[in-house]
Amino acid sequence: MRPLPRLSRSLSKVNNLSMSRTISVTSQANPKSNSQPQTKMRIQKFLSLQGICSRREAEKWISEGRVQVNGARVVALTGLVDPSRDKIAVDGKVVKFSQRDTKKSGAAAPLVYWMLNKPAGFSLDRNPTGDSIYHLPRLARLSFKVVPASLLGKNAEGLCLLTNDDQFAGTFRGLDDLDQVVLVMIDRRLEEAELNTLLPEKSPGRPRMKVEYRHKAKLGASYGYWYFVQGDIPGLRRKLESGLKRLKLKTHKYVQLSLAGLELPENLKAGDYVQLTGPEIRKLKTIARKHKPSDEV
Repeated sequence: MRPLPRLSRSLSKVNNLSMSRTISVTSQANPKSNSQPQTKMRIQKFLSLQGICSRREAEKWISEGRVQVNGARVVALTGLVDPSRDKIAVDGKVVKFSQRDTKKSGAAAPLVYWMLNKPAGFSLDRNPTGDSIYHLPRLARLSFKVVPASLLGKNAEGLCLLTNDDQFAGTFRGLDDLDQVVLVMIDRRLEEAELNTLLPEKSPGRPRMKVEYRHKAKLGASYGYWYFVQGDIPGLRRKLESGLKRLKLKTHKYVQLSLAGLELPENLKAGDYVQLTGPEIRKLKTIARKHKPSDEV
């Protein structure tokens, strides 16, 4: 089990290619449609118009060597393409160009694996009310569907995985024995005996959990008490909240800081998301292949 993150770093989260081929794109057009006028635009704009990502996200993908034009890897952020003639791909998957509204035309999107900083008060389902994550500004603009690959309650906040890879999401979402770090705020400080009631029996090969008090903080007219919790307990949140309920304590805040080795970036604002790196995606897929969902309810 990894050591607990340092307090200063974790609390700040709460408050908020190698190149095989290079190309400076102006227009490597396909040899057809010579009579049609060319409409050139930045690659970032094209990907944004297709609803795949923001322009800033596209710049990051280009710098990571994930974008290709006519089979060649792009390295210049200033490159131009003609969407009607050039073949633009992300991670080898061609992005279909549509001049119509992308929400209606269903423009093809590459597989995405995102880490969302979910705000408290938003559910992960697609309900028509405004308290679904799909009503968050960045997610509301998407022209393709993403689904949660990890679970987080409506009143919880922090790290949540999203993807349009349905097979991966279905497998990974069922894993509840992953190492994770959460931060909880409760009514009062726990006594030593009470703290021990939250911990499982210690024995070789059994899942582990560690609970440590950090500090108290202002909570309305009163105070709340922050605790770090780390463990690979199946159903960690359910068991933690159940234990606190037995002690007649209320959980005022629940923040997911880390999951399966992924840590919530300090500068990721609530409601925003970032694309995972190649190594991070491969790590999660390896975990999904090796683990089996827990049968525990």
